[in-house]
Amino acid sequence: MSSSDKKKSKKASQRPSLSSRILTRGRQFWDGGGRYGAGVVGVALGVGLTFSLVVFPLRDYFEQRSMVSEKTAEFETLADANEQLQLEVNSLKTPEGIRNAARAQLGYVLPGEQRLQMTQMPALPTDLPPQWPYSMVKDILRVRAESVVKSGGPLSPLAP
Repeated sequence: MSSSDKKKSKKASQRPSLSSRILTRGRQFWDGGGRYGAGVVGVALGVGLTFSLVVFPLRDYFEQRSMVSEKTAEFETLADANEQLQLEVNSLKTPEGIRNAARAQLGYVLPGEQRLQMTQMPALPTDLPPQWPYSMVKDILRVRAESVVKSGGPLSPLAP
């Protein structure tokens, strides 16, 4: 055997077996740099558990709470409308309620009554153009307004 062959055989005899190398690497992982990797994995698992057990359920709780408050407000509005409709139904079950509804909606009048419709008088324009025939209308309005002011009648707003 040559000296190089002796060195190779010596190295081969010094090399640990495969099973001892795996065990050594496992110990190195936990004893050395593997601790950091395991720590990172542990922290990631902890964060994931926290999100799945605390954060997501709290988010769902607050969303559901706001939805319940919206539905409660909607329910109260519908309950008020339902109450108003029930009052109208109760009123329409009486003869006087039917008569009032017929008067208001259909213009019903009893025999011997006369229907008078009162509307508010519209505001009349007083800013007319200066050309004829409007100059004549302005004069008429001025004369009527003066006579009303003297008599103290209801047409006072017509004053220019």
